[in-house]
Formats: sequence, C-alpha cells, structure tokens
Amino acid sequence: MRETELKILFPTEKLDALRFFMGKKELTVEQELKDYLHKTYEKVVPTHVREYVESKLDQASLQEETSEQRAQEQQPEPQRERQSRQTRRQREQAVAESATLSSQARQPEPPEEPEESQGISMSM
Repeated sequence: MRETELKILFPTEKLDALRFFMGKKELTVEQELKDYLHKTYEKVVPTHVREYVESKLDQASLQEETSEQRAQEQQPEPQRERQSRQTRRQREQAVAESATLSSQARQPEPPEEPEESQGISMSM
C-alpha cells in the first residue's frame, strides 16, 4: 500500500508540551493523528467509496503477500504459518515489515573472485 506523508505546521512550544504529556501516557502524537485520520475517514468518506478503496487495498495486499511468500520460499528458515484475517492496521504493519525485508534481500552479493589455478599444465 502506498502511503503519503502529511506535513502540517504547529507551534513548536505547544508540540513540545504535547509530546511531553503524551509521553507520560506512553502515547505518540503520530499515532494519535493516525487514529484521528482513520476515524475521520470512516466518518466522512461514503460507505460505497470505502468499500471500493478497501477492495483496491486487498488486491495490493494479495500481491504483496505473494511476493512475500516468494521471499520466504527463498529463505532457509521455514516461518510459514497460515495468516488469519487481519485488521487494516496489522496489514499495514506487515507491509512495512515486508518492505524492510525485501529491501534487505535486494542487496547484491559481492562478486566472486576467480579461482587461481596452481596446477601444472602440460602440452605436446
């Protein structure tokens, strides 16, 4: 799933105070804003449009799961378990983790150095 970064302006002193008191409750500003956006999305966007968007997200999720399964097949450790129905937040976290894994898997291996032959060759 593609994600877009939102940037907003907010007074620094107020943000510092907000982070200070939210930290005491083990909350983050970012997570609270995400929760608020999800609630607003569900409140404002019509149901049929949300269903359409969810179907698009499910298709993208299936494609990502397929590529994730391919990556798991290439790994020597079997960590295959049937995934139960997940919430959207769980899928988003899974996508973020798989993106991290796939970026690590894409790192090219260093080229092998050619072996030097130390044998004796004879010709006639």
